Amino acid sequence: MIISQMEKPPFRFLARMLCIVTLLMALFTGSALLAGKGAYAASIQGRQGVTAPRVSGASGALTGPHSAATTPGAQVITGGRTDLPWVALTFDDGPNPTYTPQILQVLAANNAHATFFEIGQLVQSNPGLARLVVQNGNVIGNHTWDHPSLTTLTPAAQASELIRASTAIENVTGMTPTLFRPPYGATNAQVEAVAAAQQMATVLWSVDTADWQLPGVQRIVTAALNGAHNGSIIMMHDGGGNRSQTVAALSQIIKGLQARGYALVTVPELVSGTL
Repeated sequence: MIISQMEKPPFRFLARMLCIVTLLMALFTGSALLAGKGAYAASIQGRQGVTAPRVSGASGALTGPHSAATTPGAQVITGGRTDLPWVALTFDDGPNPTYTPQILQVLAANNAHATFFEIGQLVQSNPGLARLVVQNGNVIGNHTWDHPSLTTLTPAAQASELIRASTAIENVTGMTPTLFRPPYGATNAQVEAVAAAQQMATVLWSVDTADWQLPGVQRIVTAALNGAHNGSIIMMHDGGGNRSQTVAALSQIIKGLQARGYALVTVPELVSGTL
């Protein structure tokens, strides 16, 4: 078939337009791939646990040995160094006027420290207890403002929960938390990114005593001692219900761990390997 001179220009125009569209698509795809690789690399770096000292307050002084020192980035902590016989006791859902003071007394009597993941509105209503936790050489972490399941919230609502809790803790204790534990352990990449944006590492646990189920003092003790190993993070509760069994079990847990050669340290110490 012979194509007339009048038919050639449209074909040439369409061919050129097709080439231009193809080129633009290639450029766009290449840019997206590069951006995605950069974000992925940043996420991996954070999850590998790169750490840096936290600067606190207007003076720019480094926080003390029992305050959290972690890095920005989606860092998720489930345990500490395994080359040291160190274990971290952690307590959630306080401060509680009944049980937190008793737990602090047991810790002090046994020369042990712990990490308390506290609820912002309870810190605001029990400021003296929160200050006492820190004054006794323990660490306070963020456990949200009012204990929701964060994975059911929008990113904006997640951020609000963490910001309000951190603000309450800082206003009461003068220390900005750099550790965060999601209620119920409900977390995902979005929750961890929100925490990282506020320079907080997400802290889970490696030993669950299930003390919140009120299984009995001896079962709480057994769960803690049998589950412990170098670098363990043991979860218990000082609030959120009747914690009398936890209080009764704590002295036995501490003495049992110490008898096995474990030192009881805070989460920042456990991760850094530095007292």
